[in-house]
Amino acid sequence: MRNIEVTAKTVDQAIEKGLQMLGVNKEDIEVKVISEGSMLKKAVVEIYTFANEQEREDYKKSNTAKKEIKLVKTEEDQIVEVSSEGVEDVTKIVIPFLEGILSHMNIEGTVTRGVRNGDIVFKINGDNINNLIGYHGETLEAIQFIVNTIVRSKVKEYHKKVYIDVENYRRKRAETVEQIAEKVAKKVIATKRSFKLEPMNSYERKAIHFALSNVEHIGTHSEGVEPNRCLVIDYID
Repeated sequence: MRNIEVTAKTVDQAIEKGLQMLGVNKEDIEVKVISEGSMLKKAVVEIYTFANEQEREDYKKSNTAKKEIKLVKTEEDQIVEVSSEGVEDVTKIVIPFLEGILSHMNIEGTVTRGVRNGDIVFKINGDNINNLIGYHGETLEAIQFIVNTIVRSKVKEYHKKVYIDVENYRRKRAETVEQIAEKVAKKVIATKRSFKLEPMNSYERKAIHFALSNVEHIGTHSEGVEPNRCLVIDYID
C-alpha cells in the first residue's frame, strides 16, 4: 500500500492533483479527506493505492472500524423553491421590508431568497453594510426578530422560522461552530460524557444538530431559554 498527502484549493482539485502525481485512475484509489478546506485554509486529502484487491479490502475494513467524526456540511445557499405553504406570501412581505431598511439607511444592496438546511434565508449583500450585523450580530438578530414577528402576524399558514443573513455572516459563524462541535464530539466519544456548549442562537444550534446528525454514538439536544439556550452534545451507546 502506498499513500500520499495532497493539498489544493478544493477536495476535488486535490484528488485530481493526486491522480496525476500517482499516474492512476480514480477507481484505483481510496481517499481520506483530512480537511474540507475553507476561505482560510486549503483542502487536504490522503490518497491510497494498493498492490492488490486483498490489500484494499484490508484497508477498508480497518477504516470502517475506526470511529471517524465526519460532519455533514452546512448546505450552500441555493435560490430554489421551498415546498412549504405560505412561502411566496412570506417572500412578498420580507423582501420589500428589508429593501426599505436598506433605503432608509442609504445602503446600496440587494435582497435575495435562498434555502439553507431546509429553512428560508433572505440574504442581504452590498457595500458597507456591516452596520446591519452589529456587535456579535446583535443588530442582525434584532432585524430577524422583527421580520419573524411580522411574518407570524400576517402569514398564519407559515409555521417555520425565517432567517436573515448579511454578507454570509451566518454561514461563516455556522462553519466556526461546526468546527467547535467536531472537536467536542471527539471529546464526548473519548470520555462517553455529555458536554454543554456556550449559549448560541437557534441558527447556530441547528447548524450543529445538522452537522453531527450522522456521527456514530453522538446525539444533540438543546436546553434552557432564549437568549441563553445551549446545545448539549450527548454520548449514545
